[in-house]
Amino acid sequence: MGKDTSKRILDSLLQLSNIEFITSYFRFQLLQDPDDNKFVDCAIAANASFLVTEDRDFDPLKSIEFPKVMVIKVDSFLSWLKQN
Repeated sequence: MGKDTSKRILDSLLQLSNIEFITSYFRFQLLQDPDDNKFVDCAIAANASFLVTEDRDFDPLKSIEFPKVMVIKVDSFLSWLKQN
């Protein structure tokens, strides 16, 4: 995907009423993989209820007290969606 295409997609997403642009000012570095840390930092900055993933590399977050990031699997998320 080209840079122009990515920019157009991002610009389109930012026009939606249920999308909010969040800038993460802190880098917590809670995981071993720097590529995974950006998702954790984003979840913390956005005050997300949980982070949905099947990636076991996120499992260490379950034992970290602060900042607390609840990690759930896709099937748990789907159940939560049906209930809410």
